[in-house]
Amino acid sequence: MSNKNIIVLTLGQIVAGALVGLTGGWICLLVLENFIWQMLIGVREMHGFWAGLLLLMSLGITYGIVVVGASESIRFISRKFGIQLPFKPVCSGAFLGPPAIVGLLALLNVPWEIFGAPNLILALLLPVLKTLAYVVSLPMRWWLHLGLPVEIWYILAVPVGAILGYRLPVENREMRVEQT
Repeated sequence: MSNKNIIVLTLGQIVAGALVGLTGGWICLLVLENFIWQMLIGVREMHGFWAGLLLLMSLGITYGIVVVGASESIRFISRKFGIQLPFKPVCSGAFLGPPAIVGLLALLNVPWEIFGAPNLILALLLPVLKTLAYVVSLPMRWWLHLGLPVEIWYILAVPVGAILGYRLPVENREMRVEQT
């Protein structure tokens, strides 16, 4: 496949995955919030275990639909280019994309003072860790400095994670027992 086709394939996968994931998430949120929550809760106020359980179920269902929808759209675009992708690595990458964005956001405001008075090892490692955290989170810092919404990163994290999930090689880590 030529470089031009690879670029078109990748951009098509990102656009399709983002659109399907965003649309699926909105529809699922609309159904869960307006129909399920309103029917179960109604006008009364609900607290405690059951509200937490319903919220957890809603988040899990919505996230699952976003991940599977984006993964299937990426696989669909790939089939149009004559490439068959396995579901598991695509879905695994899509599942891990948004937590990676959470990690990048967490690097923006690391409270380095929690490490206290540094001993020798910490005194040597802390400047290296601060510099590494700053460099890794630099694209996010620029993005926020421009005043752009962080939600765009989350929308793009699912298809980009899915693409990385099937493109990055993973070793076969089966345990082999040797006979002696």
